Amino acid sequence: MLRPWCSGDVEALTAIYSDPLSAQYIEVPQPYDAAQATEFVRRSTRSRAAGTTFHYAVTLPGADTVVGSAYLHDRAPNEAATHVSYLIHPNHRGRGLATAALIGLTEAALSAGFLRILARIETGNRASETVAAKAGFAVLWSNDEETCWHKTATNAST
Repeated sequence: MLRPWCSGDVEALTAIYSDPLSAQYIEVPQPYDAAQATEFVRRSTRSRAAGTTFHYAVTLPGADTVVGSAYLHDRAPNEAATHVSYLIHPNHRGRGLATAALIGLTEAALSAGFLRILARIETGNRASETVAAKAGFAVLWSNDEETCWHKTATNAST
């Protein structure tokens, strides 16, 4: 369900990042167009090669239909924690795809040696909070702007 972005994904990426509801919670220019999506794919390829950020297309099980985006970011060598983000196109929400993507991304990060995975969710984004809870995350801290959810490796001290 998770794979690196490629040049053939520009149309799907444009649709995902153009959703008005999602635009409330993501930091991408609006309106989002094909040129921006093309640049995103290029940046994601470079950041993957550099080992700093890992962007994934979320695809339907058994198909290569792109339905969302998920990524590990704020990653640096020898850090114990990394942040995750996820977004599913509105036509595919409510099917558990975001939860499955978050679980897969979290398992990959924990397998790579991270001890804690963080998901910072803007206040009011109940759908993302539900996804985090279903993926086994717990609230670490909260303020007026956001809540930080986390999942810790079983071998890590809290």
